[in-house]
Amino acid sequence: MKAIFVDMGETLVKFTPRYYEAVTNAIREKGFDVDEREVFRALMQQLGNHHFPHPEVGGLSNIDFRDLFYRLGLVASDKIIKDLESRSYLSNKYELFDDAIPFLEEVKKMGLKVILVSNATSSIHKIIRELNLIKYLDGIVASCDLGVMKPHPKIFYYAKRMAGGDGIHIGDVYEIDVVGARRAYLDAILLDRFNYYPEIKENKVNNLLQAAKLIKEKLNY
Repeated sequence: MKAIFVDMGETLVKFTPRYYEAVTNAIREKGFDVDEREVFRALMQQLGNHHFPHPEVGGLSNIDFRDLFYRLGLVASDKIIKDLESRSYLSNKYELFDDAIPFLEEVKKMGLKVILVSNATSSIHKIIRELNLIKYLDGIVASCDLGVMKPHPKIFYYAKRMAGGDGIHIGDVYEIDVVGARRAYLDAILLDRFNYYPEIKENKVNNLLQAAKLIKEKLNY
């Protein structure tokens, strides 16, 4: 195994509010009583079906709120749908998770390359510089640069070529990170910080330090 492939948003970097939190709050503002976990699951299931960035978003896809409401068992007017789809849910406030740097340092001690694999806008490069992540990375594969998004296997094949071999991918969204990695014949670890995937029992961790321990076990380190 040559590398660890790792997601950025909500894996290494915490955004405030998180993407799904902003979406949940917007739906609540429209008078709907929705559960944050249910919005997360419905939203990620939808985004897991998107493989190519929307040309107006630059690296990410748009949310189809009509489909999202259907998944949530809700009905909204065209006016509400249009208003929700006109908004941006990306946050400009971000910081590293406390376990991010210890995890990266542990991976580097194992002699593995670290390749960032992320669905992101071009702001990813600014975020990486500002948070001083660049010194830990051996490569960056971003949807905004490649024109394809996880879970499409192409983004992982590109990362594998960059790493010069196989590895393990770690990310926080099963439908995007785990499914995408497996489509590219990569092992994958789900980072489930808030237990949003209780049905997933194997290859799942609650923090990145647990992920480092699991990687060592897989390597018989």
